[in-house]
Amino acid sequence: MPTNGFRHRIVSISTIVFVMCLLLLMASCDNTPDNITTTNDGSETFTAEPTGFKVTVHGFMRSFEASPDAAQLSFSITGMYVNGKQKTGVLITADRDGTMYIAIDISSLLGEEMSKLRTIEADIAIINAYDDFYAVSGEVSAIDAAGSTVAESVWSVYLAEKNPNIMRLELTAALPSGPHNMLIISKIVDNAQAAGLEQSSLFISEFRFYDGNGELLTVDGDAGFIAPAGFGEPDRSNLDVLQQEIPIDGARGTSNGWGQAVTLLTSKNGGVFDATNLVNSIVTVYYTSSSPPELILQSWTEGKPDSAGWAKVAPYRVNDSGNIAQFRFDDMVEAFGTDDFEQFLDQLFVGDTGAELAVFTVTYAEVEG
Repeated sequence: MPTNGFRHRIVSISTIVFVMCLLLLMASCDNTPDNITTTNDGSETFTAEPTGFKVTVHGFMRSFEASPDAAQLSFSITGMYVNGKQKTGVLITADRDGTMYIAIDISSLLGEEMSKLRTIEADIAIINAYDDFYAVSGEVSAIDAAGSTVAESVWSVYLAEKNPNIMRLELTAALPSGPHNMLIISKIVDNAQAAGLEQSSLFISEFRFYDGNGELLTVDGDAGFIAPAGFGEPDRSNLDVLQQEIPIDGARGTSNGWGQAVTLLTSKNGGVFDATNLVNSIVTVYYTSSSPPELILQSWTEGKPDSAGWAKVAPYRVNDSGNIAQFRFDDMVEAFGTDDFEQFLDQLFVGDTGAELAVFTVTYAEVEG
């Protein structure tokens, strides 16, 4: 009998251990949002949850307001529950309508380890006060000290169950050592705004910076923001004073090697750009690059002027910071061979002039006065 009792106890203990292992296995299979990685091509992978730089200060962040569609931002460290998890991080809210552009001084954060950086991750959540969930998406770019885009990707938080999500950027080239390497996070699409509601806030709780071997780099959490020349409010030096600038929908993108960062099909061809908006206007391009961009006017309409097949226009004004270029109507007419843009202009481009180019916004407006 003692033997049987001992055997029964073994069975009972085995059963308990089995149940505990089953519960642990079930817990390990809980694919929480923190383990969802959105890669550059938009696919998802599930990874372990490494411990990176917990955001408890925000001195290394600033609002990037060099683009006319930029919102003014407020930053505050706060603790909050996100999908049932208590987290501490930086809450980023917009003080006015516009696009969120968040600049992060990664040179100051990483210091001497800057040149080792190959991959950046951040846990990013959206916060709003509505019962319904509204998805958001945006872009993230690594910009070097010369203003060139070294890498870019997209991020999104598109399901309530996947809030927060992991933003991920893999560098295609090493960023140089030294100051002024920036990470620019933008929130481009906000379904709450599209529904006529107040735009969602962003909440970033952790950053992870990896070297080429996948090892976490050391971060200086007390780093401040060392602003490059021309950072912040737009540098209007050398530029014409304009009436209210009107942004052109879809006018953003990147290119290099004499490519085209922005392609705008005119409305007569089913596009969104109305060519008549160019008449007597100044076109202003907000960009980062080591050399100014150019406008390209293309026509394939029968009867077009001889020079109108592919007409390039150089900027007539560039600010001292080299990040805003203005193009005037008279120069466009001279290059295009006619002022009848409504009939003959089929496509408008913003192209680079050999150096990497990132275009944030393109506007049109008449000169003030």
